[in-house]
Amino acid sequence: MKKILNKNTFTYMLMFTSLFILSLFMYIFTKSLIDLNAYGFGNLRYSLLWLGFSLSWICLFMSILPLLKKKTRLLYYYIVNVIWIVIFVVQICYVGQLGKFMIVSDLFVAGEGLQYVKSVLIHLNPGMIVTGLLSIACMVGVYFLNRGLEEKEYKRKKIIFAIILIIGLGIRLISYFSLGSVATPNTWQENYNAKSIYSNFTNPNTSMYITGLYEYSIRSVYKHFYNMITLDKTALKKEIDYYDSIYGINYSTNDYTGIFKGKNVIYIMMESIDSWIIDEDTMPNLKHLQDTGMNFTNRYSPFFNGGQTINSEFALNTGLYAISSRDTIYDMTDIDYNYSLANILKNNGYSANSFHANSGSFYNRSSFHKRLGYMHHYAALDMQQAGMLDETKNYYADTELFGDDDIYKLMTSDEPFLAFFTTYSAHLEYTLTNKVYKTIKHPYDIEKYSEEEMIYRTLAHDTDEAIGTLIDKLEKKGILDNTVLVLVSDHYVYGYSDGDYVALKKNVLNDQKELQNTPFIIWSKDMEPKKIDKILDTADILPTVLNMLGIAYNPNKYMGIDIFSDNADDFVWFSDGSFIKSKNCSLSDEAILTKSNYNIKKNKDILLTNYYGK
Repeated sequence: MKKILNKNTFTYMLMFTSLFILSLFMYIFTKSLIDLNAYGFGNLRYSLLWLGFSLSWICLFMSILPLLKKKTRLLYYYIVNVIWIVIFVVQICYVGQLGKFMIVSDLFVAGEGLQYVKSVLIHLNPGMIVTGLLSIACMVGVYFLNRGLEEKEYKRKKIIFAIILIIGLGIRLISYFSLGSVATPNTWQENYNAKSIYSNFTNPNTSMYITGLYEYSIRSVYKHFYNMITLDKTALKKEIDYYDSIYGINYSTNDYTGIFKGKNVIYIMMESIDSWIIDEDTMPNLKHLQDTGMNFTNRYSPFFNGGQTINSEFALNTGLYAISSRDTIYDMTDIDYNYSLANILKNNGYSANSFHANSGSFYNRSSFHKRLGYMHHYAALDMQQAGMLDETKNYYADTELFGDDDIYKLMTSDEPFLAFFTTYSAHLEYTLTNKVYKTIKHPYDIEKYSEEEMIYRTLAHDTDEAIGTLIDKLEKKGILDNTVLVLVSDHYVYGYSDGDYVALKKNVLNDQKELQNTPFIIWSKDMEPKKIDKILDTADILPTVLNMLGIAYNPNKYMGIDIFSDNADDFVWFSDGSFIKSKNCSLSDEAILTKSNYNIKKNKDILLTNYYGK
């Protein structure tokens, strides 16, 4: 026993423990993200899969240790352990913010999110902190034990290396074969089959559950580059043709066709304006538009890839969702968006311009929006620096941006015009240091609301006043009667620290799908108020608006469908293949799952192949 229970053994036990507890907590954490019963993951086999993959990687990491000298061994172990602690923390915080685990392509937008790192850290999980500290404690223990270790002869080191390596490879093979066989391609079972999930690796949450922290992280890197190298555009185009042969639809008119024909169109994509914030106290102007226009109560803003704002922005402009690729969607230069909102309206006699407070380099909007068809993207920060706007104003405040006469002149035109505004005021973080909060008026006090809610409501009120200012300007210039407003939130207020409170205020489950029920309003001065309860998602908005403008289009170029069409789906689909369906949906769950699976593939294939390009 003395030969076995020695410092060397205890050192390796601590090294193993420091790595294993990270994977163990990640497994427990992931279980809370997915419906195990819906996926059929409730039996022991699926619990053993992550364990097998995790043990195999830990053995592979540790097999190198016996071959190294004491100082080098300690350094190697520390580097490996610290890397995995960082990945562990980042992944859990990322899930807390966006509802899914990070993949390689998400790293390309990390720079845009670093300035809001405080909002990410609010999702620090107590269990995660304890696990991380335990792993660090193991590192400290290893340091003291390692000092008294004697060097083994190299021959014995090689034997230990071989034993650990063989054990790791053996466990890995057992785990791989335990995945079973793949499901039939292009069926709903693909999203619920362990081997298909592992092979496709398109659903981050279920992939993490099956494979564990280490296999997930390393395989996601492998799949990212493998997909780049093996991209077969011809095969993907054939898959799109096959999809359209099953689900393709023809353009048709309906009772809403052309009701806004020839009118100016102003899109206002409202940053973080959630449904529970629209009331007479905080957003009276938006509440009025909601009550006197078309209020779409069942609109969802599913998140696919990139930041949530750019994901919705892309969907509103293209009727598609962002994808993971070698580049972020706003840096992909090999796609022709001839079917975009701006391009189609320009082809029908409109001018088209977009506006935002930030620099045009943020999300590469200056270049990206031109590719989307806008004649100009007016970034207020750039315009200030060029001396085109008042340098003393804070244009991050929506009241300043919308109230500026120069911006208004750039927006309007003698011909029909499209203007796409992205608001900023309600952007996280909801603290006293918020750069908009510090410069706007404060109509609320902390006695009525908590500090965070008071700040959020103050910022949302600024957005509301900006909307009211814009309407007043349009009215005074005599063009409000000939203008339609499309007001849509980019996402729910995920930057709020208390997700349970947000879910309570929205009267939904604290679930990433349910929380994404967000505002969508279409308003024109002469329209009849109407509440629309049909279920839809962000991609549906573009074809819906085109139909209401009386502009014919090819419906198969979009993943969205005109909500008033007879072809409209009675469900919304999400990036993991799951869905929410309406009470009136006649499709079986299996049929919806199958179509959702096709939707995800077609959406990605269209963009990867520039299917509708020149």
